[in-house]
Amino acid sequence: MTTIRFEDPAHHALRSDESLNVLVAALKERPGVWALLGKYGTQTVMRQTAYEIRRGLRRHFAEGGFETESKTMLGEHRVYIRYAGGESV
Repeated sequence: MTTIRFEDPAHHALRSDESLNVLVAALKERPGVWALLGKYGTQTVMRQTAYEIRRGLRRHFAEGGFETESKTMLGEHRVYIRYAGGESV
């Protein structure tokens, strides 16, 4: 059976220090739960962002333990993220 999920279009990717700090704190409170980081203008930027977060190359995610998924759906390039706490979930 196919599950249909209705939702509004994704928001633009979180970029400010404040919003990223809030996101990281929320992810750590709910390890293993996926959250939408946001949408990106191109597939290349989406994939690069996901890669840099997984590798801890971005300041807010430098401690590691984050997993990402990049998905293009209906023309939107989205990045999803979850905190695994250093272990794969």
